[in-house]
Amino acid sequence: MSKDFSSNGLRAGVLLSQHNPSVTRTLKSIAMFSWPASVTEHYWTALLNDRAFLDGYFAENSRRLAAGHARLTGFLRSQGVRWVEGSNAGFFLWADFRALLGGDIVVADEGKEKEEEEEEVVEAVAVGRPSQVYRTSRKAKARDDWFFEKMIKAKVFVASGNAFFAEEHGWKFGYLRYRVSFSVPTEILELGLERLSGVLEEVRGEIGAPLQE
Repeated sequence: MSKDFSSNGLRAGVLLSQHNPSVTRTLKSIAMFSWPASVTEHYWTALLNDRAFLDGYFAENSRRLAAGHARLTGFLRSQGVRWVEGSNAGFFLWADFRALLGGDIVVADEGKEKEEEEEEVVEAVAVGRPSQVYRTSRKAKARDDWFFEKMIKAKVFVASGNAFFAEEHGWKFGYLRYRVSFSVPTEILELGLERLSGVLEEVRGEIGAPLQE
């Protein structure tokens, strides 16, 4: 609810399970420890019963999200930055800056010693999942940190995929890929893209990367 209605802090959700009674029973046994506040319940009850508001809200919300998505993808395309395509809903997209920042490929035929020198192994434990081992290169991490610091200095915050354990087949851990949000007011999005454009121009000047066509 907090995401769909831009109401962070008024957190509530609904579980629908028609074919898994064991899940329903289990959650009922612990539900009392996660009840939302009465003010939150009243707020959501009133809002969800206001059909006129909901119809207008969803239409306007979809329009604004589509406009933000179009603006961001247009910017990334002009900068030669790839992103993960195919989504039909959401508030952000994954942008891939590896082509700009040099990637992180560890060449297998350079020998085991070279591979161990460049490869970093990180073990992560997710809630409810077995421990997973992620492999990446130290070069990728260094460039990711370097790029992130430049954006912070320019007063633009874009979350690194490293923070979300972003994965791709054959290339894991999310370095040099960033979660870029477009679900913000137009003037804020434009200011953020202006600052990000300045960072990308500075990066190209320092590492000599051409603008991708």
